[in-house]
Amino acid sequence: MKQVILVPILLFLLANIAFAQERREFAYGSDPSQKLDVYRVEGASNAPVIVMLHGGAWRTGDKRNRDVWRNKASYWTQQGYVFVSVNTRLVPDAYPVDQARDLAAAMAFIQQNATQLRIDPNQIILMGHSAGAHVAGLLATRDDLQAAANVQPWKGTVILDTAAVDLEAVMGNEPPRLYRRAFGTSPAYWTVASPINHVSRRDGPFLIVCSSERTTPCPAARSFAQAASANGVAVTILPAALSHSQINATLGQANNYTSAVDDWIKLTLR
Repeated sequence: MKQVILVPILLFLLANIAFAQERREFAYGSDPSQKLDVYRVEGASNAPVIVMLHGGAWRTGDKRNRDVWRNKASYWTQQGYVFVSVNTRLVPDAYPVDQARDLAAAMAFIQQNATQLRIDPNQIILMGHSAGAHVAGLLATRDDLQAAANVQPWKGTVILDTAAVDLEAVMGNEPPRLYRRAFGTSPAYWTVASPINHVSRRDGPFLIVCSSERTTPCPAARSFAQAASANGVAVTILPAALSHSQINATLGQANNYTSAVDDWIKLTLR
C-alpha cells in the first residue's frame, strides 16, 4: 500500500526537479538600479527569450514583484524559454525617455552576452506592463535609442495595458497626477516620449493587450494601430475583460488570455 502512495509522489517530485527554475541577477550598467534577473530551467540552451519590464507609474515597481515574473517565468521557462525581468532607473532619477535608454542598454547586454545566458539573441520578445509597456513601446519605435545602445532588432513587442502611446493627447486632457509627475509640462518632451510619433516601417510587430474594463487603453491601442498600419507595421490588438492589475498578474496562468499571448509569441518567433 505504501508503494502505491509513494509512486505518484515520486513522479511529482521528479517532474518538479526536471523544471527546477533558477534565477541569476546581472548588472547591465553602473547604477544600482540597472540590473536584470534571468530565469531559466536547468539544461536551457540557445533558448528564445522574453524580456519583461515592470510597471509602477514610472516611479515605483521592481523586477522581483511576484506579479511581474512569477506566473510568466514559470509558464515560459517550462516551455524552454529564458525569462528576463528588468529594472531601470526611475523618476526622479530618470524620466521615461531615459528609462527607455536603460531598457536599450539591458537589451544590448542580453544580446551581447548570449553565450553566457544560453539564449538565442535572434529570438527575443520584449514585453512591458503599464508604465513599462510605454517604455517598451517607446524603445521599439525609437530607432535612435536602439542605435545609440547598439541594440539589434528583436522579433516583436508585447504591450500590456497602457494608455501612454500619445502623450500629447493624454497631457492635453487633464491627465492624472502620475502622468504630470512623469512627463512634466513641456509639449516638446511629450512629443519625443510618445511611441505613436516614432513608429516606422522598421518597427514591430506589436501585440497590444488592453483592458476592456478601462476607458483609455483600447482606444489608445486602436490609435497606435492606425498609425502603425499607415507605416506598414503589423499590430494585433487583444482586448481583455480583466483589470489593469489582472492583465499583469494572470499572464502565465492557465487561461485563454495566456494562450492567446503565447500563440502570438510562437507565431512571431517562427
